[in-house]
Amino acid sequence: MPAKLSVKLNVLALCLAAVLIAAQAQTEKPVPIEGICRCGELRFTLPPGGSKDFILPVVQSPVHVEVSFTLNNGGTQEPSELMYAVVNQDPASKQITWIGTNSDGSTSGSSSLKGKTIARIFGGGSSTTNVSLDVAAAATRTLSINQNASTTIKPGDYVVKVYF
Repeated sequence: MPAKLSVKLNVLALCLAAVLIAAQAQTEKPVPIEGICRCGELRFTLPPGGSKDFILPVVQSPVHVEVSFTLNNGGTQEPSELMYAVVNQDPASKQITWIGTNSDGSTSGSSSLKGKTIARIFGGGSSTTNVSLDVAAAATRTLSINQNASTTIKPGDYVVKVYF
């Protein structure tokens, strides 16, 4: 093969590789959707036995709820200090449906027709619930964070983030 042809083929191959890498990089980047996703944050402290209600936004799309909890006692809550849920209110029935993730990573899906507890933060194991995320009133899209008085003796600090 003549040297000039070999050089041209190598240059062509390098150019093609660069184009393919650039195309792949473009398809792997997330595409921001301006003005579509919004969020809100609540920060509060609850005493043992305390609760805090909050209202979900009026949207016909999944709402993501993240809850962080700490007793600020120098320890780390086991198995974790987090619970998470994806919730939605059915516009016709006004019931709330969800998939909730507990602090141990276990999940469940249900609706306000069958119960009220969406997710839990456990204290050492699944038999001890320190905090729960519950449906307070489905018709008004009201959820509640509830700190268990029989399993906690200190006030809990909370951060609740809602993405919609």
